[in-house]
Amino acid sequence: MKNNYETLEFPVIRQMIADRAITSLAKMHIQALDVTEDSEEANEALKKVSCAMDMHRILGRLPLTPMDDITLSLKKADMDGTLTCEELWNINSVLKNVKSLHNYFASYEGDLTAIRDEVEGLVGDDQLSNEIERCIEPDMRVSDHASPALYRLRKAMLSMQNRIRKTMEGYLKDNKDLLSMDTLSSKNDHLVLPVKAGHKNDIKGIVHATSATSQTYFIEPESVVAMNNEYNTLVSDEHEEVQRILHQLTKQVARVRYHLKFDQELMEALDFIFAKARFGVEYDCCIPVMGAQQLSLKQARHPLIDQKKVVANDIILDTQALMITGSNTGGKTVALKTAGLLALMGQCALPVPAVSAEIPFYRGIFVDVGDEQSIEASLSTYSSHMKRLIQITQEADDTSLVLIDEIGSGTDPQEGAALAKAIISYLLDRGATLLLSTHYGELKTFGKARDDITLASVGFDMETMQPTYHLTLHSVGMSYAFEIAESLGLKDEIVKAGLAYKEESVTQEAKLMEKLEKQEQEIALKQEKVDTLLADNEKLHEKYSRQLAGAKKQKEQILNAAHEKANSILEESKAMVDEVVADLKAKGSLKDHEVIAAKHDLDDLKYKKKEKKKVQTHVFALGDHVRIDAMNREGEISAIGKNHEVTVSIGGLPIKLKDTEITFLHGKTNVKVKKARTYSATKKTGSYEVNVIGMRYVEAMETVDKFLDDALMLGYPSIRIIHGMGTGTLRKGIRKMLDHKDFVESYRDGGPNEGGLGATLVYFK
Repeated sequence: MKNNYETLEFPVIRQMIADRAITSLAKMHIQALDVTEDSEEANEALKKVSCAMDMHRILGRLPLTPMDDITLSLKKADMDGTLTCEELWNINSVLKNVKSLHNYFASYEGDLTAIRDEVEGLVGDDQLSNEIERCIEPDMRVSDHASPALYRLRKAMLSMQNRIRKTMEGYLKDNKDLLSMDTLSSKNDHLVLPVKAGHKNDIKGIVHATSATSQTYFIEPESVVAMNNEYNTLVSDEHEEVQRILHQLTKQVARVRYHLKFDQELMEALDFIFAKARFGVEYDCCIPVMGAQQLSLKQARHPLIDQKKVVANDIILDTQALMITGSNTGGKTVALKTAGLLALMGQCALPVPAVSAEIPFYRGIFVDVGDEQSIEASLSTYSSHMKRLIQITQEADDTSLVLIDEIGSGTDPQEGAALAKAIISYLLDRGATLLLSTHYGELKTFGKARDDITLASVGFDMETMQPTYHLTLHSVGMSYAFEIAESLGLKDEIVKAGLAYKEESVTQEAKLMEKLEKQEQEIALKQEKVDTLLADNEKLHEKYSRQLAGAKKQKEQILNAAHEKANSILEESKAMVDEVVADLKAKGSLKDHEVIAAKHDLDDLKYKKKEKKKVQTHVFALGDHVRIDAMNREGEISAIGKNHEVTVSIGGLPIKLKDTEITFLHGKTNVKVKKARTYSATKKTGSYEVNVIGMRYVEAMETVDKFLDDALMLGYPSIRIIHGMGTGTLRKGIRKMLDHKDFVESYRDGGPNEGGLGATLVYFK
């Protein structure tokens, strides 16, 4: 298969996908990409790619940064070694990538079932990552603040370095006459004085070097030697502390080494999947269905041709073989290579550049495409082709896809056509699927006569004398040899002579075939123009539909803006009313329920979107048990009025409603009559509650505010608000609102049977 891969240029595809991967392991995996074991495995892998393509379109590419392989570092940690700063930093790169992927996948609201194992398998360790970043600087040195001891040691080292320099500068200043230079020098990482040879005994210390002329001795004074010894002790202690810190970090790595190992493998797998997905999105690919009965590639494009210029074609085998005919340089070879390459890509679980694709699972793809000669074997073009054809006839079977370009060419046309017929018949009898190209008229006739061969042609524009590269199924193409030769400048007299020779040699059957081919070509051109006109018409229809929809949307936006402005004015008015009411209440001349009623009247002026009115089909009777839709409360019908009005009694409180505002539950129930209890006209008993669990904060606050007003007007002494525990945001917001309600006397958490901390009980004054 190797030579077939190269002929179809599959290694180039592998490289293109590898360039879209981030990790070195994924790149290696892609470079070794090969066909899957079977169609089931291919389809499972393609589901992962499909999911990744959906994510890539919405969230962009996978947020991975380059990271080195940490396998050896994990083994070192497992063997109680000590990791270097660089090795720990590489491990942190893995941990940071895991965190980035957690955020990436958490932000996706679509279905992650296909890659759930890879996504949920990522563990990470934010604590270890933070500790590595705290202790290791980006310049790969242990931070001064990695431990208090290290901070003290480095501070002492810096102080000692300053003391040494100041002492040496003092020697330099006080012994100018003894020195050959007025600057300090450094020898063997020690500061030294450049002492003249004649005064070398005047300064006691260690001689680190002499000048080339022996006229200068580089001396480290005794007092500085003692300080340097102390400094070296600090350096040794600092090194031990650094190693201790690195070893502690290494022990933390060792504890999670298995998680880190799997995290790296899962990220490599995700990088591999998303590299394929990125290629699929950038090349507008589809996910092929593998294991189909017949090869079907709709609007297939060769991925190595400029995608802005490539002509998309339907390559569909509704029979066992597809024979492509037409002019030279008309795209026959490209069509064959496109079919072969896309079939191979599908079997390697890659998305393919097409609108849709159904691909059988071929055990072998055999290719004889191209005119290259085998120089090493000293074979002619014909011999080279024949070598490959012999191999194909020996190995191809009913699980094979065979691509043969210009079958039978390279030798005498009559003999070549006869041999081609024999090879085609043999391969068809073996059950192989064939894609062939030819310009031999005899093979076209052969193909037309067989039910298991579909003829197709590549287009040629007679006006421009240029190929269109468009493949038309169920048609026969002409070679246009004379027309092309004439357009390229061959003398007219030669062309006419050639046509005469052709006329003499062509049989009556061939003439009829050629006439039929021309008619089919003309029909195909007309059909192409009709299809173009229909497509243009469809585009215009879509354009005007979008414009109409846009105009309607704009109208709706304008109306909504106007309604929102009106509602805003009403809200401002309500705020002004509240200020006036506050003054009146302070004087004791206004009651709470009067204020609420007035505010409700203002609310009625608000614009509300018209909702579909409920149609009541039930005929109500006294005693019917019903539910009031707006309040979600149940009661009995105590009176039936005119114009579809009914009175519903809830706990002794009569409420007049339209019959479309209630829902019938069941008829009157005969129960033992208990002695009626007497209630106040303004105060009611029983439970009255609202549930705001699951609502957004603003919606919940508005619902509770209106509920409080309704409860007060209905005369309830207490109510219950169910808000749930959750994060506590709703509970805090509701209680803050209650603190600002003058008519609220007190509130408390629910008891064991009242909802606990997930509910608030409110008592009115």
